[in-house]
Amino acid sequence: MKTLSTLVLAALAMIACEGAKKDTPIDAAFSPKEEHIEAINTECFQYLGEKDTMRLTTHVDGTNITGTLDYSFFEKDKNSGTIEGEIRDDMIIAEYTFQSEGQISKRQVVFKNTDEGWKEGYGEMKAVDGIPVQVNIDSLDFSHTMALTPVPCDK
Repeated sequence: MKTLSTLVLAALAMIACEGAKKDTPIDAAFSPKEEHIEAINTECFQYLGEKDTMRLTTHVDGTNITGTLDYSFFEKDKNSGTIEGEIRDDMIIAEYTFQSEGQISKRQVVFKNTDEGWKEGYGEMKAVDGIPVQVNIDSLDFSHTMALTPVPCDK
């Protein structure tokens, strides 16, 4: 019995001395680094009209979404900022914090994934805690032609 205990202890000591397990190439492929995960979950979309441009970059984590949103409309002030919100069904519902004319503002934005691409919904808005939000998300108008379609993300 004493010999068996000694053998078990010796075997455990040898296993413990092997050090940290090294990842095989297969393990490494299924355990991507943080930067690789971010690249997988980052997508970019753009609308290019004759004189108007919209660009949306998204970072998705489950149903949470963050990213950037830029508007450049002809003869209007350029808006550039960040979004933070969630994905519900086929919609992005987010708070847009942006800078325009040197001032920082916030408003709610809603985008719907349509056959043409992501389209922003327009409708009646009201202020809630000083931030304009949609009165009724279910009745937004997505019938315009400005659809954000996938484009390569620039580094």
